[in-house]
Amino acid sequence: MMNVLVCKLSGAVKRPMFDPVFQILFLGENPSWLKLSQAIVEAPKTALKVHRKQSVSDVNRALAAGRWDALAIDLHAWSFQGLHCVQKIRSEFRALPIIALLYPNVKDLDAKALEAGATRCLTMDHLSADALRGAVLSSISEKHSQVYLRKGSQMALAFAARKDSSFPASKMEVISLALNNLLCVISANADVLADRLPGSDPAVRSVTEIKKAARSAADLMRELK
Repeated sequence: MMNVLVCKLSGAVKRPMFDPVFQILFLGENPSWLKLSQAIVEAPKTALKVHRKQSVSDVNRALAAGRWDALAIDLHAWSFQGLHCVQKIRSEFRALPIIALLYPNVKDLDAKALEAGATRCLTMDHLSADALRGAVLSSISEKHSQVYLRKGSQMALAFAARKDSSFPASKMEVISLALNNLLCVISANADVLADRLPGSDPAVRSVTEIKKAARSAADLMRELK
């Protein structure tokens, strides 16, 4: 079995910025890797790339060398050493979304995973490509919201300290980053809502309009740079 799984939207030459292909690392043993592989093969249009790593050291090297959207860890691997892996990786990479994969027959394992530093838990019994992508989306949206709130507080303090209207380039970059994060949060949550609404529901049209407005705002920001 190849150690990289790729799912792409068919017929797309270039994916829009609000429908990203998530780059995900996976750490675990063969049974969970095969289950994840099968889930992704069954959903070829789900925008995921999953790369398997064999050890925590391999994961650390990959995270240090490049940008990854999330890490999925099999908690049952190596006689439940997956929990220790979550804790160890979280200590090194504070902002990384970590998705813990587990079977529900082990009592309180999900609570222990969250306590160790996992961002979300997914049960193996209901593992699917859509469920994994939804967990990553939720984690990224939450992270962006926290970043936006922190930046917003910092900007409010800066405005209170300065009464003039001239902004150094660094502050403009902060504003641009905060707005981009906000647009990503809006669009990501709109995707989550769209997946859960009936196709004929009027709310679907509202979600579509929200996504269009977010794209228009992002296009405008690129033109202004």
